[in-house]
Amino acid sequence: MKPKLFIIALLAILVASCTREPLPLIKNEGSIATINVSISPETRVAYDDLNLKLSWENDDKLLLAGYDALGNYKGKTTFTYSGTGNTFTGTPVTDATTYKVYYPSTVTLDANGNVQPIADSFWQQTQNGDNTATHLQSKLLLFDEAANPLTETFSLVLKSSIMRFKLSGMSTNIGAIKSIIWTITTAGGEARSMTLNITNYTYTSGAELTAFLAFDPTFMNIGTSGKVKITQVGDKSYEWSTTNSGKSYAAGNRYKAAVSGTWEEVVPFIYTIRTTEPSTTHRIRLRSAASTIPAKLTIDWGDGSANTIINQGPAASQILASHPYTNAGDYTITIYSDQPNSSQIQFPQITFNRETTGENLLTAVLTPFPNMGATSFENFFKSCSRLTSIPAELFKNNTGATNFGYCFFDCRRLSSIPAGLFANNTEASIFEYCFRGCHGLTSIPAELFSNNTKATTFKNCFYYCTGLTSIPATLFNNNTLATSFWSCFANCEALTSIPAGLFDTNTLATNFSSCFMNCFSLNGSIPAGLFYNNEQAESFSSCFANCSNLTGTTPTGLFVNNTEATNFYQCFFNCKRLQLTSDIFPDPATNPDFFKDRDMNFSGCFYSIGTNVVSPGTAPALWNFNKGTGTWTTTDCFRYAKVTDYNNIPSAWGGGGA
Repeated sequence: MKPKLFIIALLAILVASCTREPLPLIKNEGSIATINVSISPETRVAYDDLNLKLSWENDDKLLLAGYDALGNYKGKTTFTYSGTGNTFTGTPVTDATTYKVYYPSTVTLDANGNVQPIADSFWQQTQNGDNTATHLQSKLLLFDEAANPLTETFSLVLKSSIMRFKLSGMSTNIGAIKSIIWTITTAGGEARSMTLNITNYTYTSGAELTAFLAFDPTFMNIGTSGKVKITQVGDKSYEWSTTNSGKSYAAGNRYKAAVSGTWEEVVPFIYTIRTTEPSTTHRIRLRSAASTIPAKLTIDWGDGSANTIINQGPAASQILASHPYTNAGDYTITIYSDQPNSSQIQFPQITFNRETTGENLLTAVLTPFPNMGATSFENFFKSCSRLTSIPAELFKNNTGATNFGYCFFDCRRLSSIPAGLFANNTEASIFEYCFRGCHGLTSIPAELFSNNTKATTFKNCFYYCTGLTSIPATLFNNNTLATSFWSCFANCEALTSIPAGLFDTNTLATNFSSCFMNCFSLNGSIPAGLFYNNEQAESFSSCFANCSNLTGTTPTGLFVNNTEATNFYQCFFNCKRLQLTSDIFPDPATNPDFFKDRDMNFSGCFYSIGTNVVSPGTAPALWNFNKGTGTWTTTDCFRYAKVTDYNNIPSAWGGGGA
């Protein structure tokens, strides 16, 4: 028998039979078996929609499962298409007398040679541009489970099918189309869906998008009076739906679906999760059990197994919805709101706060939040340590938000911050702990807080961002109401420099405690005039503590304008490579009342400063200032400081004098 190409019969709307031709004889040639395939040596099981045929491509692989004479599974082997002629070659399984054949070779078998359920991830597909089918090549399932010897013919049967969509009549507002979601309702009333991702395609008026999707026909059968829905996600998103009289799909066929007419705008919120264990349940939680659902919601869980429609009204519990995933893997979840007007509340206030959800599955957020009427995003992504990316303008539809405290706290894998993240949140005032513990960040957009003119606190904002290497000089230029920079960049271990003018416009700032503490990689000089404009500053405690690689000298007049400052506790503690200069404060000989009547804490201020410099520095004669009514704490202020006048420093200040 001379084998031929695989042929898929042309179909109109209804099912038509599929013509199948057997793959040819496998010949046993010693330790190497050769499969002769009488097909054109075109290049993978590629799909040709014009001629409705399949053809092999270079490096295509078949999985052969071998069995002995008693039917016992003996193992598996892979045969590879050589790319020339009509041959597949591979090594037979030891002691096997019969074989079952599977394509693609990624099909998994259990210990007894049984085919395991196809993973949800197998059906994830991405089409590049309009009317291309290359993505189908590894999504077509072909099995021969008759268990024949290598000397007999194998007939591979196509287990999957293909749907060809022709979509038109959309609004040009859809712009660049990112995905197409096909949803059906089964006879049992269960909603099932499949998603086709799209790249490099922007819709234009009057155009028709041709898209191909390989699918499991046993999974997508439509029940009587079942609903069929097509959702297109782009710059804006639209939905088309109809009620079907019922449809059963059969394996090995190509089907056609032409969709045009009325497309209704919907608003999607899309994010991805990763489950690492089978039978994992993902729960979408509300910030409060008393929340109200403001619009009709449709949830696509990303594995095709279920959609949930949630009607508006009071929430039944804090769990908005939940879904179990059979297999471990990556899933894209899309929640649609039927309220397209962003001036209206479109979406309930959900949260990904790990302390609330009890799970850590979130890996990326792909679209901005719809309008949730949210005034606070405090703790919103707290401890989402698998989160890697967020979109620009994530919060753009929630312009009333004032609080972003702890928002991305401990999001360790977040690798970048979009420049316009808070651009629309002009009411925001709180950014404390916002990015604390985001180890993956290496830089900060200069304009990140440009529109947040009401911001008052950046306490611990970038604390423990261990990968951060630089700070934009203009980062806080427009935040003139900010009062606290407490530990703002503390423990940023990779930070190499402090830009000049960083706090020039923050004239109301009162707290710089621990601002750069434990920034071990700071290896330049402290910018002159860093705090020159911060006349209201009260605390510099531990500001540069343990910055052990700071070099040069303490800048002249660094604190001369800080007439409200009272706390310098361990300010330069352990700055071993920094040379101390006496002019860091005003000269007590000419301005003896600079600290008068203030309760000062200088304890440990210059502890061990300069111990690794070649030339000793000079201590400021703080003990010569007029205290007035102030109470001063001076313990160990200059302990182990490398200064020329160490023996002139009073022992009460940690020096070698009396």
